[in-house]
Amino acid sequence: MTAAKRKVVEFAYPRYWFLIIAVVFESLAIYLFVFALMDPDAVLREAWLVLGPAIGVFVFLFMVPPLFTKHLAGERALRIKMGLLIDATVPYAVVKEVKDTTVHRGGVRVGIGVRYFPISKAMFVTSSFSDLVMIRFHDEMLMGRLVKKPVEELVMSVNNKSLFIETVKVKAGLMKEV
Repeated sequence: MTAAKRKVVEFAYPRYWFLIIAVVFESLAIYLFVFALMDPDAVLREAWLVLGPAIGVFVFLFMVPPLFTKHLAGERALRIKMGLLIDATVPYAVVKEVKDTTVHRGGVRVGIGVRYFPISKAMFVTSSFSDLVMIRFHDEMLMGRLVKKPVEELVMSVNNKSLFIETVKVKAGLMKEV
């Protein structure tokens, strides 16, 4: 007899800002490159021939992969993924509290993507300024992609925050299974 495997639950996050930024900046980079390529008398021609493709690659690497990733709630841990910006695993054993929240610091300061605030040890993994969920940990966790930072509080965007909160609470043992 084989043991029944629990299904991994996927949680998407809003992606429209990543799409808008990718389209606008990729179009601008292509325009600058083609304009510099076609006009031999263009001001700063050589700079735009180098900067156009460099900007295009940079924007592509950081704005396009988030369009294809999702957060995952597995059996033992929560997997936070947002393209190349973050890929972190949060064991349910370290989760102290999960609740919906709003951004008190202002959307412009937090922005979209991954942002870390060292004083409050809060990490923001956001793709919109609404539908935010806050996860507080018992102890500090090291999170990040290239550089790991100590995090006590994680604020993230999800499309279905009520289902996300309920799922994490049940899997973390913060609420009895119904």
